[in-house]
Amino acid sequence: MSMIYKTLKSMETIKPQENQNIFDISLQEYGSIEKVFDLLEDNDQFNITDDISVYEELKIGREAFKKDIVEYYNSRKLKPATSIIAEEEYLLENFSGIDYMIIEDDFIIY
Repeated sequence: MSMIYKTLKSMETIKPQENQNIFDISLQEYGSIEKVFDLLEDNDQFNITDDISVYEELKIGREAFKKDIVEYYNSRKLKPATSIIAEEEYLLENFSGIDYMIIEDDFIIY
């Protein structure tokens, strides 16, 4: 039995959480973003910038690259979600700078 067959046979599926991207899933499941290309390959995707749907299942199942990081996330039930939504992007682009800062809140004076 080939190694590829064994790997594919043991694959599981997960559903991404809101605001998760492919890097977040790689970190959560494999402990490193270095496995992002394996994750893309397993899911027949080829673009790291494509958004991931919360309705789409992703195949996982390869061995964790950094098991201590995976254990850290699992033990604390953490799911990294670093994608920015369109509304947040709009606010950052249009409402930032000194005009929108509040003294002692986001504009700190020492």
